[in-house]
Amino acid sequence: MTPRLRPRRRAGLRLPAVRRGRFAVATGVVVAAALLTPAAVPSSASWNDREWAHGGVGTSSFDCGADADYTATASSRFLSGSLAGIDLDDVATVRGVTVAKTGAAPAAVEPVTAPELGSGGRPFTQAFGNPLDVGLLGDLVGIDLTGLGVGLPAGSAGAVNQVATAAGTGEAVAASGLVADSGGVLVTDTTPTSDLPDPASITLGRALPGIADVTDVGLDVGAVGASAELDGCDAIREDVWGGVVQRTLATNLRTAVRAAAVQTVADDAETFGVERDYGIASLDLRVDSPLVGALVTAVDDTVVQLDSAVDALGGRDGVLARTIDQGVLGVLGGLTGSLGLGTIGGTVEITGPDLAGAVAPLLAEPVQDTGGTLSLDLSAGSVRVDLAHLLGDDVHGLNDLPPNHEVVLDATTLGALADRLGQVIDSWASKVTAALTTALGALHVRIALAADLSAPILGIRLKIATLSVGVDTGVAALMSGQTKLTVGVALLGLNLGPLLGVVTGLATSLVNPLTQAVVGTLTTQLFAVVGTLGTTITTTIGGPVVRALGTVLAGLPGVLSLRVNVQEDTGTGSASGGRATTGRYSQTALRLTIADALVPGGLARVDLASAVVGPNTVSLVRRT
Repeated sequence: MTPRLRPRRRAGLRLPAVRRGRFAVATGVVVAAALLTPAAVPSSASWNDREWAHGGVGTSSFDCGADADYTATASSRFLSGSLAGIDLDDVATVRGVTVAKTGAAPAAVEPVTAPELGSGGRPFTQAFGNPLDVGLLGDLVGIDLTGLGVGLPAGSAGAVNQVATAAGTGEAVAASGLVADSGGVLVTDTTPTSDLPDPASITLGRALPGIADVTDVGLDVGAVGASAELDGCDAIREDVWGGVVQRTLATNLRTAVRAAAVQTVADDAETFGVERDYGIASLDLRVDSPLVGALVTAVDDTVVQLDSAVDALGGRDGVLARTIDQGVLGVLGGLTGSLGLGTIGGTVEITGPDLAGAVAPLLAEPVQDTGGTLSLDLSAGSVRVDLAHLLGDDVHGLNDLPPNHEVVLDATTLGALADRLGQVIDSWASKVTAALTTALGALHVRIALAADLSAPILGIRLKIATLSVGVDTGVAALMSGQTKLTVGVALLGLNLGPLLGVVTGLATSLVNPLTQAVVGTLTTQLFAVVGTLGTTITTTIGGPVVRALGTVLAGLPGVLSLRVNVQEDTGTGSASGGRATTGRYSQTALRLTIADALVPGGLARVDLASAVVGPNTVSLVRRT
């Protein structure tokens, strides 16, 4: 929504809306009579189109939209409050912009260096802007706004904009944060991510110090914006003249209720002439822990270990070749001591997918639960909780909430997140181990080995046959038993006598033992390593991560208070000394109150995106 100064209407009779409410009466006649009798209600005859009468104040002529003798004020400030003992109102680099304008006279602006913006052709109107330079805020302890300057589309006015507009015809507009120069709030729950900057960061480390395996706790606040608009004519008409009718009716009603001995239920009154808006893109709790990075390190180290194991398995002198050599010798030794095995020659090749590539997608993206409320940011080494949707509205987050809404940090809801984190880590561990298991199963094994068999013939050891062992298959098929090694015996034609049956039988008797030996080696060298990684992720590292988050969440309700859509109004419309005055109306998108554990009784308060309009005033002296 882009607020704009609305066309002014001629001030005519508009009776205020009577406060809504329900009340019980003993008899309708008593209440009706009381409403009509005790005090006189100002009549519409006193409220002419050009002249309004108001008791002792006198009669003034008004032409709303044409009269230009109003004094209007507006101010905006993106960052205010106190943090780490520093009063942010005293920090020059975060000061806002304030504009006051009377009639056709030049506006007074603070700071005087604030550049003037276009007025859009509106008469008696001046607008000024003073956006923050986040690059100058490095000396602020505990808050980092630099993210708000990163990632915005070209031509954007910035996520820390501060603008104020005042008109001699009685209007005032103020806005700060991700807002247009005209005052429109540019952030909602549906704003595309591409139109939003990176978040700002506010540390909670002073509130939650000394937690094991935690280096910092912070709030990451996405783009925020707030705007307030005051139409002085509407506000003065309702607050001053309308208030007479309102108060008279209310007095009569209270008298009637007391007379009938019944109870009333009050209702909210509307604020006329004031429009407010706010937006909050996101609010995350961030828990930094070296253990989150250790999860990635464990996976990377395991991949390196597996790559080395695969390399060691291949080759003529590799682990698989030695396994087959020992397997053949073991079988031969069990058959007869007379057969001998020569040096094994040939090749063992293992080829297939890149193991690091198999798990790379799982290391690059945040690991999160189904709804995205809880996530592990592996690259940043942090656990993140989406407080906006967890504690606000499921759809709109912290937007569209009622004025002065307190976001309740419910201990039960927060406590359940630690268990959910354990489930998230377990699920991620299963995905990592499954990806590595699948990649290992996709490796291709080609074995082509051969060795001479010898036996004593007539007292001389002679070569009697060539033994060959081979397979050309995927590891998964070999591990599941779908394929087995093949064994061949090529005789040289010598008279082997009783050894003939033993030698020819090797073609079948060696198949199962050699296959089992190879499968056992692959299990020990590869798949058992993956299983160990799963235990490391879920228990060795994952357990302490869950406990660290649980400790943070348990302490959070005692150190942090959140309020959104903060509206603090000062005064109401009044008329005295020949002038009518509106109230002062404010809008703040987000207010954080943080306990300071390092200073007994210390509190930090941070207001993000504030806008203030009013008081606006106008003379009641007759103009002829």
